[in-house]
Amino acid sequence: MRYGDHSFFQTGVAVPLFSLRSNNSVGIGEFLDLIPFANWAKRCGLNVIQILPVNDTGFESSPYSARSAFALNPVFINMQVVRGSDNYKVEIETAQKRFADEPRVHFEEVSRWKRSVLRKIFDARYEQLEKNIALSKWIEANPWVKPYAAYAFLKDQNHEASWRSWKSEQDPTSARIDSLWRKNRKDALFQSWMQFEAEAQFKVATSELSKIGMHLKGDIPILINEDSADVWYDRKFFSLDDRAGAPPDMFSYSGQNWGFPTYRWDVIEKDNFAWWRARLAQASKFYHAYRIDHVLGFFRIWAIPQCEETGILGHFSPAVPISLETLVQAGFKRETIDYLQRPNFSRDQLSSFLGSFVDTCIKNYFDLLPNSKDRYVLKEEFSSERAILSTQEEQKVKDGLLKVYWNRIFVPGTREGKYYPYWYWYDQAVLYTLPINEQNTLHQIMSANAKAQEDLWRENGMKLLSKLVNETDMLVCAEDLGAVPHCVPDVLFKLNVLSLRVERWARNWDSPYSPYYEAEDYPRLSVSTTSVHDSSTLLGLWVEPGFDRVTYWRHLHLPGEVPERLTPDVVEQIIRHIFSTNSLFCIPPLQDLLAMSARWVPENPEEERVNIPGTVGPKNWSYKMPCTIEELSQCMSLSSTILKLVEERKNRPIWKI
Repeated sequence: MRYGDHSFFQTGVAVPLFSLRSNNSVGIGEFLDLIPFANWAKRCGLNVIQILPVNDTGFESSPYSARSAFALNPVFINMQVVRGSDNYKVEIETAQKRFADEPRVHFEEVSRWKRSVLRKIFDARYEQLEKNIALSKWIEANPWVKPYAAYAFLKDQNHEASWRSWKSEQDPTSARIDSLWRKNRKDALFQSWMQFEAEAQFKVATSELSKIGMHLKGDIPILINEDSADVWYDRKFFSLDDRAGAPPDMFSYSGQNWGFPTYRWDVIEKDNFAWWRARLAQASKFYHAYRIDHVLGFFRIWAIPQCEETGILGHFSPAVPISLETLVQAGFKRETIDYLQRPNFSRDQLSSFLGSFVDTCIKNYFDLLPNSKDRYVLKEEFSSERAILSTQEEQKVKDGLLKVYWNRIFVPGTREGKYYPYWYWYDQAVLYTLPINEQNTLHQIMSANAKAQEDLWRENGMKLLSKLVNETDMLVCAEDLGAVPHCVPDVLFKLNVLSLRVERWARNWDSPYSPYYEAEDYPRLSVSTTSVHDSSTLLGLWVEPGFDRVTYWRHLHLPGEVPERLTPDVVEQIIRHIFSTNSLFCIPPLQDLLAMSARWVPENPEEERVNIPGTVGPKNWSYKMPCTIEELSQCMSLSSTILKLVEERKNRPIWKI
């Protein structure tokens, strides 16, 4: 779907669909709630709404844990407009009242309730739906539907267990899918019908947005859950030998292991990127623009062996490895190279990791090195994070064993004689057991290897992204946060892909004191914002431990003393500042716009967070608007404030750099 005119500074609002509340919704935001929300946004002068992914995740609340790259989540269906729902009017109204006063979204409960009522409606209309020509034509026009429906009803029959634990049907073929449909016609049609209804409602919402000049920006996750219809049916496109994640950073010492399989890009390329092209074609039914989640993964993904639990022992893929030949030519003996990827330890060295538990641990988890009296290595059966964490030891012993296991210089590659640097290689105890000349040589090798990656990543990113960004007429934006290779900005610029600038992180990290970039220095081809779904809101940022309010205040060029807490007036000044950036688009989250009204300021800013990365809990992915859309529309003072700021931004000359 074409975005249309963007010859002026664009301004929008980001909000998860599940967070919307209206007088018609039941327990969660729904596709049709986008219509009244867009009407409010239009009155505020905004012209784009950005949402999180809305793919089917089953009963999992994280929108990034999709069980299909194509199917929508039935939880977003508005029940009242589904034909046949009149027979369940009382049940729907009762549920609506029950969930209305809940301060957070109870995703699993709402999802199970909706699917159960949808099943009742479907069963009552089954004979009609089986003969429904529109439904039949829709199924045939969307090749992903039959495999998805088969996966969905088999998952239901297996009590939601992963397909990898099913007793049968783990390796489906096209012929087998047809057979499963014949034998389970009613269940298959039910899953398809829910998708038919969801797509119809979503398209109605998008159409209504287009009519009033509003645009919808979607979010396409780069990865897919292992337990998904796509991995189950199109296995050839995915690698189950490793998992994707993120390397260690300032927020997580051990990195992140998302648990999702990586792509076999060589197979995808041989298939002319058909799966990805179909995925984007599906998205273009609903969106005028889309955000490529974790665009860095198209340059290189952080791949983690499937036996590991954290992200610390991953490596970038693709990447130029360090070869055995390089190390040998640099003067390293083969015994030393083996030692650098699987160190051995004396009892005293192990004691520094394991303390008073050292002797028990040596007995249970270590082997004596051959031809040695006091050098120990971890037993093979305990040489993985999963094995260590599965022991019955108390946590501090497990932590000690993990530190022993992590103490290395190299992570072995899948090919013999190829090595990747361990993320913290420069700070490991094993490094300092080497002679100083060998330490210096390793530093030189590692530095040369780091520089050797950029050309490979540039080529890979350009090849993959160029195949995708021109596939549809949607406007393409990227989420390029994290450890960004130097080649990324240039590739995105050449492909006209908008980058992302989150003000709190938009700093020159390579300069002393890491100064903030000035608003006028933001790239024109970018989307600027105050916060994202994985960060605190503005109100939360202000009270975060370690946040330097003074430096940030100076960056804003605001007068006076730094306030201890943010008031609506100060938030308005911060929003005005982010609106002054050179970015073509500025899309702050709804929470930060609501903070300009005292009426919507929460007692605890943490209640407004959408997600805390690396954690699992009931508060993640359950944020709900503090008011209904109807109540929000009646708050004229807030609408006027937003409109004033948007008009200031819109009336700036676009040509001025």
